[in-house]
Amino acid sequence: MVSEPLRVLIDSMIFDAIAAADDLLQDVDRLTSAGRLQLLADTVSVEQVARTPDEYHRARLRRVRVLVVPPVPESDPAVMVLERCRGVDLDDALIAAAAWAARVPLVTADRDLRAAAATILPDLEQWTWADDLQPRIAALAADLPPAPRRRRQAR
Repeated sequence: MVSEPLRVLIDSMIFDAIAAADDLLQDVDRLTSAGRLQLLADTVSVEQVARTPDEYHRARLRRVRVLVVPPVPESDPAVMVLERCRGVDLDDALIAAAAWAARVPLVTADRDLRAAAATILPDLEQWTWADDLQPRIAALAADLPPAPRRRRQAR
């Protein structure tokens, strides 16, 4: 029996958390290839990744495999209300609204955004990296067959 993939929308801070470790990047790659994980991202997060000044870091962030969801219009009522909340800018509001529109959990470490979304979008499920997504990725990866070992080529 094939189960539905784990689907969540991540912000750019979560790109950083995943890209921080080679084993996480490999697990995410294997899980997305196996259809067990779908990391969604709003166009805002993808643009933030593209603006990362350090070339090496930007390349690592781009290795995080995501599906880009359609953007929510800036004129969306939820976006306009979220943007007026303390510590929430337009980019944050668009990311939260995209998760809400996609009906998937929002994974973010942004406390101000989490607080505002809890009030404005109470039916939006919110996750953190350490407590929610990271352990789920680890559990899903443990269920996969071991990754093939790459042989080093002689030089």
